[in-house]
Amino acid sequence: MATKRSRKLKKADKALAAATKVLAKAEKKRDSVLAREKAKLDKKLDRRAKDVKRKRSAKSAKPTAAAAAPKTSPAPKATPAAKATPAAKPAPVAKAAPAATAAPAPAKAAFTTTNTVAELREAAKANSIAGYSSMTKAQLLAALV
Repeated sequence: MATKRSRKLKKADKALAAATKVLAKAEKKRDSVLAREKAKLDKKLDRRAKDVKRKRSAKSAKPTAAAAAPKTSPAPKATPAAKATPAAKPAPVAKAAPAATAAPAPAKAAFTTTNTVAELREAAKANSIAGYSSMTKAQLLAALV
């Protein structure tokens, strides 16, 4: 019986060894796939980090580049006698009254059907007629005449 058992054990050992080889091969393949994916991600991360650094350096370089740019020499200074005195602030200008100082309204008899609605509305506004903006031409003529 010892021989049967030893044969079974040998057979089980071979099966175990084969399974171990398959498992080791699968782990090796998985590890290599993972290593490739990790390498891709590392490269991608490095590129993005370089882009960010480049953008940051470009932003910070703009103000310093302007400051480091050669300055033009200032214009020669005028002599003190030739300097103009600073002008005083101008006084505020008074606004004219809109209708009171405008030209007087034309005589009422001057309005006819040949006048445009815009002309009639201006005259109605000058004569302080309420609701002139929504009136028709006939209504404006009636109110002005």
